[in-house]
Amino acid sequence: GFAGALFRQVVRKVGWDARPGEGHLDSLLRSIVLGQLGAYGDRSVLASARTRFARFLDEPASLHPDLRGVVYGLAAQEGDRSTYDALWELERKADLQEERMRLLGALTRFHQEELLRDVLQRSLSPEVRSQDSVLVVVSVAGNRHGRELAWEFIKANWEELDRRYGRGGFAIMRLVSITGAFTTQERALEVEEFFREHPAPSAQRTIQQSLERIHLNVKWLERNRQGLAQWFAGRG
Repeated sequence: GFAGALFRQVVRKVGWDARPGEGHLDSLLRSIVLGQLGAYGDRSVLASARTRFARFLDEPASLHPDLRGVVYGLAAQEGDRSTYDALWELERKADLQEERMRLLGALTRFHQEELLRDVLQRSLSPEVRSQDSVLVVVSVAGNRHGRELAWEFIKANWEELDRRYGRGGFAIMRLVSITGAFTTQERALEVEEFFREHPAPSAQRTIQQSLERIHLNVKWLERNRQGLAQWFAGRG
């Protein structure tokens, strides 16, 4: 597509490796375009990320800190259980909070349900600091392979989540807001019913906004379903 072609053009210009004298913005741009191309499924970017991750495990100095986040994330996107275990091992050994956050973010990018279920379970265990747990759950919800799993996890663990974060407001609002990505009337009813039975006063406005967003998503899909079907058929 157009966006992919545009990002490829930028990657050809900035490459994977930092050039002498380049500024912070060049480095940031490199991470963004590589991350976007990988998310689009660009084979060469994903292959290069895998190679760089494997080399990094043997030789940590081989990967520039500015590229670690994107390489971890793309390795996870294409990764298996051994990649998952390697990322947890790195997370356990990480000294810096910034590095820990990069690794936790990457651990939510896998496509396999069993790995996403596992990272959700660990998010409430002593392996993850309480202040980082919400980020893990919200990040799994942001992964299209994990959205339903994250919602099921929130419902199943609501008592503990409410105990930890219910009075804080912001964290519980972030958890509730994941429901706004749903696209069916059935889900809207389910969300409404769940929060009727499990009130979250500090997130009441967020619940309302999420329900409005689901209704907008439903309407948008109804309006565009035929056009989308034709577009996908044309790309088949």
